[in-house]
Amino acid sequence: MTDDTLLRDPVALAKRLIQTGEEWAEANHAASLLEETKGTLLAKLLKEHMSEPAWKADALAKADERYVQHIQAMVDAQREATKCRVRYDAGRAFIDLARSAESTRRAEMAMR
Repeated sequence: MTDDTLLRDPVALAKRLIQTGEEWAEANHAASLLEETKGTLLAKLLKEHMSEPAWKADALAKADERYVQHIQAMVDAQREATKCRVRYDAGRAFIDLARSAESTRRAEMAMR
């Protein structure tokens, strides 16, 4: 569907905005879940090194490939959530611009 078609079809425009909003919500949920479980994973990894001094256990846990992968997944998920938020915000801005353009068009027609 082209932008011109969307301008003339508020239902399609609303559906598109809802879709992008839901995509953002899903991506944000995934990123939040990874963020919330970071501490749990670190605690599990620290537990594996309890016989070591605290500073060493912390270093070993944070250097563990599982922790590194979790952090990478967390950052990737946050980037995806941010992209989804940009698409959602752009959709809202598009609606505002479309509303303004339509208002201007009506005002111009009234002046003729």
